[in-house]
Amino acid sequence: MPRAAVQAADLGEEPALPWSSFGPILAVHFLGTLGFSLAIPFLVFIVTDLGGAAWTYGLVGATYSAFQLFGAPWLGRWSDRAGRRPVLVASQVGTLLAWLLFFGALSLPVVGLTELAGATLTIPLLLVFAARALDGATGGNISVANAYVADLTRTTPELRQVAFGRMGMAASLGFVIGPAAAGLLGGTAWGPRLPIAVAASFAGVTTAAILLWLKEPRGRCPKGPPAPDVLEAGLSQQAKPCHERPRKRVLREGVTQKPVAILLGATFLLFLGFNFFFAGFPVHAATVYGWDTAELGVFFAILAGMMFLAQGPLLSFASKRLDRRIVFAVGLGFLVLALISYQLPPGPISYVGAACFALGNGLSWPTFQSRIAEVGGDDQGSVQGAITSASSLASILGLLGGAFLYPALGGALFLLAAGMFAVVLVLTPLWFRSITADAPD
Repeated sequence: MPRAAVQAADLGEEPALPWSSFGPILAVHFLGTLGFSLAIPFLVFIVTDLGGAAWTYGLVGATYSAFQLFGAPWLGRWSDRAGRRPVLVASQVGTLLAWLLFFGALSLPVVGLTELAGATLTIPLLLVFAARALDGATGGNISVANAYVADLTRTTPELRQVAFGRMGMAASLGFVIGPAAAGLLGGTAWGPRLPIAVAASFAGVTTAAILLWLKEPRGRCPKGPPAPDVLEAGLSQQAKPCHERPRKRVLREGVTQKPVAILLGATFLLFLGFNFFFAGFPVHAATVYGWDTAELGVFFAILAGMMFLAQGPLLSFASKRLDRRIVFAVGLGFLVLALISYQLPPGPISYVGAACFALGNGLSWPTFQSRIAEVGGDDQGSVQGAITSASSLASILGLLGGAFLYPALGGALFLLAAGMFAVVLVLTPLWFRSITADAPD
């Protein structure tokens, strides 16, 4: 148990997060999100300027998720054997190289190779696809970072909701600051190249931060027997020597276990609903609300800011007073209300919907992540990788399917997403069944 938690227990106080260990991974998560969010406002314009069309932009986004679909499980399994820190370093190096490749694409002349469905396939555009593919293939840093947090809270599971909420806060803060900073950086003579260069520099800083400050969680046994303090704590059954475990053990016995398998199904439904919303709402805002890009940017900045508050103080307050199943169900209820609100005429209700969406996501997702960590046992990397893979598949289908369905369904697309959240809400007892005895051996 972390020293701070031990001291708190001795004094009869509630245990607190071990910030000396948790702070670095929080900073890494924030910097990674900040770097990515710097490029988001310019991506559609970059793709268009390099010869792409609207469908090409969607395909660029899907490329990242497609390669993450296969990369995340492999990186997760690797982190269970080699340790979290070296895999996080390798993943960040991949992100750094991807941003450098992206920057190089913007420095090349736009030379057309062929025409395809209204788009011109150019050498720089091919490099952009390659950069997003590389970043996706090495993009398991999310799943490995989640596994790291699960490792830090393995002896204090009551802190997991709060810990994952703080990770969500870091991501939300990055999405608040990033687009605003991108607007300033993109207004220079360098154009979109400067935000991309800054994103690459953040990837470099993140890599250095992992090397300098991030330590392997105590109790991990990447290539040897469990640490003595873990054995003394009575956790020897969880901390089996990793070198004794078959390479594909988790695929056969861990991820395919019923508790993990049903959580994969819930993850898929949740992310499919989220991505239906994110695919359809920008078009809905432009055509129904009459918003321009500035108003849409303000909306998403406000949404991210409210999510920051929901994942922090509100989640911490709720987690101390309510059962996790109640917190999760209430969060999903707010998400359903948010999506229903977008069937109403435009006006202040749009921001009421944003508040409901922020509350719903801020309460439900960190709580669900704590449940995933609970069933992951000593296979956190593999389980988190599988979860990331399921979310990537849902993102691909949700973004492409949402773009295809919105012209036909209009705002009813949000009701379809609300229905998915409602299904997960109704099945809440299933996701949290046998809370104390589901971890893989």
